[in-house]
Amino acid sequence: MILSGLEVVTRQLVRNLRGATQQQPCGIDLTLRQISKWTSAATIDFDNTKRQAARTSILPFDNTSHAITLPPGAYLVDFNETVYIPRDCMGSIFARSSLWRSGVGITAGVVDAGYEGALGALMEVKNPHGVVLYRDAKLAQIVFEELSEEVEGYNGIYQASTCSVGRDGTGQTSNTQAGDTILERFGMEFSSPVPTILNLTSDYQVDYLYNASPLA
Repeated sequence: MILSGLEVVTRQLVRNLRGATQQQPCGIDLTLRQISKWTSAATIDFDNTKRQAARTSILPFDNTSHAITLPPGAYLVDFNETVYIPRDCMGSIFARSSLWRSGVGITAGVVDAGYEGALGALMEVKNPHGVVLYRDAKLAQIVFEELSEEVEGYNGIYQASTCSVGRDGTGQTSNTQAGDTILERFGMEFSSPVPTILNLTSDYQVDYLYNASPLA
């Protein structure tokens, strides 16, 4: 059974929402936080002992318009939202129709039962003329589906991750520069681990608590 968007919001399975309009009948819209490009090759093996994450570099938004123009190509996108996936559910991420109608695709793997943390995806700009994206643009939708039984749940190196940057076999993140911190990569500093939803009013309007402020 697929969970309704209302149930997802009520159970706080998706957190750090930007507004009530993200709630959809069958899921929750995911919004753009950050775009990165790859700057090195990656290595992938069977048991992760030789896995080496590709290095990435963040592409900045324009300081005035808060937009970015992307030529055709592949990009790593991070979403504002974080998730808590119950052990009897899984998540799937789909591109919004407005995105693929513009010649842009989103690809992401299964969000495993028991996972808690950040979300990201591969974004491919196929439009030969490129695309302009604004910060917080709605790019994708996450859908929750119940499993036939509760499972042990995800317990890998990405558990409680704060971004979608790859990690090598030891679990170390592949930062752009040695001095980067995860918070700096997001351009945010948090006063508590996860921004939370405060309450739902009778007409399902959502009040939000944002425990983050931009870095100077």
